Amino acid sequence: METIWDMRTAWQEFSSSLSAWAKEFLGNLLVAGLILLCGWWLARLAGKLTKKAMGKGPLDPLAASFVGSVVKFIVLAVAAVSAVAQLGINITSLVAALGAAGLTASFALQGSLSNFVSGMQIIFTRPFKMGDYLSFEGHEGTVKRIEVLYTILATFDNKEVLVPNSKMTNSIVVNFTSNGTRRLDLSYGVSYQADLALAKSLLSKLAEADPRVLKEPLPIIAVGEWKESSVTVMMKLWCRQEDYWNLYFSMQEKVKEAFDRAGVPIPFPQLDVHLDPPTVGK
Repeated sequence: METIWDMRTAWQEFSSSLSAWAKEFLGNLLVAGLILLCGWWLARLAGKLTKKAMGKGPLDPLAASFVGSVVKFIVLAVAAVSAVAQLGINITSLVAALGAAGLTASFALQGSLSNFVSGMQIIFTRPFKMGDYLSFEGHEGTVKRIEVLYTILATFDNKEVLVPNSKMTNSIVVNFTSNGTRRLDLSYGVSYQADLALAKSLLSKLAEADPRVLKEPLPIIAVGEWKESSVTVMMKLWCRQEDYWNLYFSMQEKVKEAFDRAGVPIPFPQLDVHLDPPTVGK
C-alpha cells in the first residue's frame, strides 16, 4: 500500500510540476509572440522613418531605401533574439552552438552575405539611381528601391522583378536613363516601285513636326537595306528618356497614315513561284 501511495504522490507531484511548467511556457510563448509582433511593427516603422528622414537630406533616395532596409533588418533581429530569450533559451549557449556550426552556416549564408556586400557597393559606387530605366539579362524596368539582398525593378507592364544585388554588380547592366536622352530607331519597308525620295521626305517632315524629337543630334533618315520584297527606309531620332515610348507609338501610327495619303506602297511578303512544263519521256 505504501508503494502505491508513493507512486500516486510522485505522479501528483509530476503532474503539478508539468502543469506549472506548461503554464509558464505558454505564458513565455505568448510574450515571445507579442515581442515578435511588436518587433515586426517597429521594424517597419523604423524602416519607413529612416527612409523619410534620410530622403529629406542630400542623400540619394536609393541609399536611403537601402539604409532603411538595414535598419528594419536590425530591429527584426533584435526582436527575434529577445523572443528567444523570453522562452528561456540561453542565448550564450545558442551563440556557441551556432559558432560550432559556423562553417556550415557560412556556406549557407554565403549568397546572402554577397548580396549584402553588393548592395553596399551599389550605394557607394552609384552605377544607377532611383528611377533609372535598366536592362538586365532579358529584363527591363525602372529602379524602384534597393533592399538588403535585392534590387527591385518595376517593369513597363507594372510587374516587380527582384534581382539579387550580387547579380547587379557582377553582370552587364544597361542604363537607359543616365545620359538623359535615347535614340529611337525605326525602320519601314516600302515597295521597290516606291519613290524613295518621297518616303524620306515624309519621314523628315514628321520628325520636324514632332516637338518631342530633339534638334540635336540631327535625325538620320536614309535607305537601310534591300530585302526580298521591300526596301527598308530607316529613321533614327533622339528624344528625352521619358518621351521614348510615347514617341515610338505615335510615329508608328503617323508614318502609316502619311504613307497611305501620299500613295507610298507598303508591300506584303511575297514569293514568286515558276513552274516548268513537264517533260515527256522517250
